[in-house]
Amino acid sequence: MVVTIIWIVAASLVAFGLFVAFFASYQIFKNTLRRDEKKARTRECSLASNPDLKRMFDLGTQWADNYRDSIDELSIVNDGLNLFGEYMNLGHDKCAVIIQGRTESLLYSYYFADAYVKSGYNILVIDIRAHGLSDGKYVTAGIKEHEDLIMWIDLIRTKYGVTSFVMHGVCIGAAAAIYTYCATKKENLIEKLVLDGTFVSYYEIFKNHMIDLKKPVLFFVYLTFFYSYMCTGVSLLKETPLKRVGEIEIPVLFIWSRKDVFCPPHKSEELYAACGSKYKQVSFFPEGNHSFVRYFNTEGYDNAILEFLK
Repeated sequence: MVVTIIWIVAASLVAFGLFVAFFASYQIFKNTLRRDEKKARTRECSLASNPDLKRMFDLGTQWADNYRDSIDELSIVNDGLNLFGEYMNLGHDKCAVIIQGRTESLLYSYYFADAYVKSGYNILVIDIRAHGLSDGKYVTAGIKEHEDLIMWIDLIRTKYGVTSFVMHGVCIGAAAAIYTYCATKKENLIEKLVLDGTFVSYYEIFKNHMIDLKKPVLFFVYLTFFYSYMCTGVSLLKETPLKRVGEIEIPVLFIWSRKDVFCPPHKSEELYAACGSKYKQVSFFPEGNHSFVRYFNTEGYDNAILEFLK
């Protein structure tokens, strides 16, 4: 009788633990990889309480205001989603496509545009799916997003006659840029890549976020990715930048901070070593956490891009 009670208690504790793990993982998935559809769609700064992020956002939008008369509002439909963007047409025959990281709208992307305008590029910024004003419910770390980018590039080609593109991606935007290039490399559309804060895999950066938040790692990450797969059909474990960088043949500039705890230097060096391009370059900056490299190293960051584009 006593043994039976012990087994019942043990089984109940295990079942309760599993319930807590599944419920907690679902909450993580809902808060990181699924859009809250109850919130109004906006292009405002994703975290205005962060003074550095808010400053970046304000600097970018103020910069873009100087060119407002040259900006066209654009939209496409892909995968049943209405997606929105802006094209800064400065009369050049080249276009820089700037892809922001998770949670940000296209307005944030303007923060990185100045070096490209100085180098003779028009600018395309977009609300990636599930961000800003665009439709979409789920974030897939650049995998589904890159399919939209192919459509955006095709629109700029046909509407404006531009046939030469450079892609600048931040975090998941960098992953999307890699996937886009690999999917279109036979067409020779993308001439250069600038990749800021590229992760070796979304598992790796997600795991490091969990560690930073002092949350359980292994079981929770896999469960969170399981929910993502069930909702999107996309495996965040299978498709990774590390698997794809070997296909890169064009000039590519990697940018990282040595203080980035989410993309630590040793992993970044692994990704750089795996890149197949004969024309690869890397800039490690001494300051700045993930996605804040330019903010803490503005002149050096822009000069690295200006030199690379030459």
